[in-house]
Amino acid sequence: MALLGVAIFGYATGVLMGPYVPVIGERLPELTCLQLAFTGGRAAEVLDSFSPGQRTAIAGLLIPGDVVFAWGYGFLLTGLLGLLTLRLPATWQRVGKVLMWAPLLASAFDCLEDLALYQLAVAPVGSDLGLVPLLGGLAATLKYLNLSLLAPAYGIAGSIRGVAHDRRLGALLIYFLVVVNALAFFAKPVTEIPACF
Repeated sequence: MALLGVAIFGYATGVLMGPYVPVIGERLPELTCLQLAFTGGRAAEVLDSFSPGQRTAIAGLLIPGDVVFAWGYGFLLTGLLGLLTLRLPATWQRVGKVLMWAPLLASAFDCLEDLALYQLAVAPVGSDLGLVPLLGGLAATLKYLNLSLLAPAYGIAGSIRGVAHDRRLGALLIYFLVVVNALAFFAKPVTEIPACF
């Protein structure tokens, strides 16, 4: 599952998203502000700061790019957390068999968020955005809860517990990969979300 995630991740970033990233350029982190706009006014404020060409690029980046990307990280992290769970004591495995699915749940919420953001990006300037920003914000919040809090917390705590339980070389490699990915997925929203408020 983790290897499938790596392949999907690479295809999404290299092929599907590649043409659109240079158009948006250094402003890519500002899309986090669009994810968490929640209101039509704030969503319009973020979108109006982008040129029409950049808005078109945002739409292309979201669908199909970010939709495929979401399943890439979901499979990658779920696979790694599954491998971690197999190396933990039985009491931890019961919890792990539930929490290991948090990244794939985040992928599903990410797709809902992408649909909402796509609708915002293609909406004519000045149009009524209705509940779309709110729905997008709720989906993004649930995504971040699963991807940047639950999965990393379980991954890091499980890896610490795993070192005391199984210190074979393969297990140590899994702990390392889990912790590196957990820190990466925790750090992104921590650095980008505060700039939006």
